[in-house]
Amino acid sequence: MKTRDGSRCLNCGQEDGIQAHHVMRRTLVPFAALDLGNGISLCRPCHRLVHAEFNGRPDPALPMGAAQGDDQDEWSFLFGMLMDDATRRGLTHDEFYFLGDQLLRFSLAYQGYKPLLEAVADGELSRVRFMHEIWRAMPERFYVNLASELGAELLAARQ
Repeated sequence: MKTRDGSRCLNCGQEDGIQAHHVMRRTLVPFAALDLGNGISLCRPCHRLVHAEFNGRPDPALPMGAAQGDDQDEWSFLFGMLMDDATRRGLTHDEFYFLGDQLLRFSLAYQGYKPLLEAVADGELSRVRFMHEIWRAMPERFYVNLASELGAELLAARQ
């Protein structure tokens, strides 16, 4: 992974003290611990910054982001950095940043947006782009629940 990332921090560009960071922590998604696209090279200061809010074991009974736990905005940001760096350097997203089907299904279960997964299957969207896009938006069920609270129904919900 460090070689793939040019032996530099993808956040600040520093070349000293490079460490590997799991975008989505191993305790939450152990099945993605070795997926190349779930790792990013960060320098020590940037790595500490990512872990500053929370570095413990997440509680799956709590909502995502509760008690300073995992954060979908951070995931989207890091997957976006990987995707942008790959594009800038002309690296094939799905070859050098592979993410397994189980991680994509996990994300889909939380977030919805089945058309994004269909775009991956059709080859229109890379897996790392899928992860960036799916985690940068509020979960589909948020909008469905909000519409229900307002006494409305979303026409395109869960088709």
